[in-house]
Amino acid sequence: MRWSEKISIQKLRDGDKDEFEKIYFDLFDVLYALCYQYTLNKEISEGIVQDSFLRLWEIKNELKEKSNIKNLLYTIAKNNCLNYLRSQQIVWKHLNHIKAREFSYASQLLHDDGDDFLEFEELLNIVSEAIEKLPEEQKQVFKMSRMEEMKYNEIAGKLNLSVKTIESRMSKALKFLRIELKDYLALIVLITNILK
Repeated sequence: MRWSEKISIQKLRDGDKDEFEKIYFDLFDVLYALCYQYTLNKEISEGIVQDSFLRLWEIKNELKEKSNIKNLLYTIAKNNCLNYLRSQQIVWKHLNHIKAREFSYASQLLHDDGDDFLEFEELLNIVSEAIEKLPEEQKQVFKMSRMEEMKYNEIAGKLNLSVKTIESRMSKALKFLRIELKDYLALIVLITNILK
């Protein structure tokens, strides 16, 4: 017996929660697998699947007796994934536009500074030299966090340390760098996120 033969569209239209749960448990995994192929993100995929089931519940009264619930949910989930990806593209374009404007503004500040003019590469060299002065343990955590964009729990797992230890090392590294780079702090914060 196919799963679709085990459900009653009429019961679903009547708001039968047991019937809805039956659909939910039968199809959650297949919809999650579909969404994950699009998003490559566990939490986002789960959220999209939840939203898809919520949408089914909202439109249950519009279902026809011969509605194919599996295909309907598949279509809703796929469209939700595509909408998510489109929204992410818009967000990234917006963020890249803002970063480009910030970089342009920072460059202008540097150029307008007359005798104190610093080339962008020179500024990066100053930052690199300061990072190299960090104690080895702090430097390792700092680079993993800021250069490799790893989260604290990921760093902790990789180094076999507690998250608290990672937070402590990162805090000390940032404190040192803010003091070491105090003369350039405003520009560094403006054009990078390494000291935030």
